[in-house]
Amino acid sequence: MIRLVIDSTCDMPQDLISKYHSSVLPLSVSIGNESFRDGVDIQIDRLYSAMRQGILPQTSQISPSETESIFRSICEEGDDMIYLSFSSGMSGTFQLAKLIAEDLSREFPERRLEVVDSEGGSIATGIIAMQTARWISSGKSFEEVVSLLNEAVSKIQHLFTLDSLNWLAKGGRIAKPAGYVGDKLQIKPILHVADKTMHVIRIVRGRKQTLSALVDMLVERCKDMPKQLIGIAHADDLSVAEEVAQMIHKVLPEAKTFILPIGCVLGSHIGIGGVGLFFFREPLSEYDLLSEEL
Repeated sequence: MIRLVIDSTCDMPQDLISKYHSSVLPLSVSIGNESFRDGVDIQIDRLYSAMRQGILPQTSQISPSETESIFRSICEEGDDMIYLSFSSGMSGTFQLAKLIAEDLSREFPERRLEVVDSEGGSIATGIIAMQTARWISSGKSFEEVVSLLNEAVSKIQHLFTLDSLNWLAKGGRIAKPAGYVGDKLQIKPILHVADKTMHVIRIVRGRKQTLSALVDMLVERCKDMPKQLIGIAHADDLSVAEEVAQMIHKVLPEAKTFILPIGCVLGSHIGIGGVGLFFFREPLSEYDLLSEEL
């Protein structure tokens, strides 16, 4: 049996995590002097409550001991494992998991342990994980699943916009004056993930124009695969996510969408308010997510 492991930066429906018996490794979030396991000891509502009070949360990678324990239990149960990790460009989680898996491979040489860099996070990783779970359930070999998974990573897209530049400024990702001026002028950034990290690729003035630009970029990027499942993540901005879903259905009538809140670790970095779109830019060798019940 192949076991799929993800971490808490992977946003996907909880019932599907249970359905496919996936294990979840939590990253850590610190608020003041308290440390919490993302999705276990803290949920997104509490994080946003702290951020509204002006607190800047800190995040850290997966626990070495907890990771080793989960990987070891899979080996001891006689299963093979694939761990789809948070982007190595945004966290040391991938490298840590890789080292632990290599150590266990020497102890359990009959087990196959693969650590795959998602090169991103949020629902982008969730979509890849959902499709990977379906490949595993269909009975594909370990080698086939890993090959298809790597193809999916190479074709996934992240597009998102933020309501405010202030949290990026507070986190040192842009200059603080830029964050202040951006908010005063109603300037909204559009970002994507490339080379495993986040990049601002466009600046738009005004909320309506920003959402239109975001959807236009989606349509352009997925023109070779208009019929697919598109994930929409929001940072405490459900009404905007629903508005974007309606806009997508008008221009991509064959696509399906689903909406989830972003997790605590990524929410700590991008702040409150914003929406992201996650999808494949071109067809995969095998794809059947449109039949998934959400």
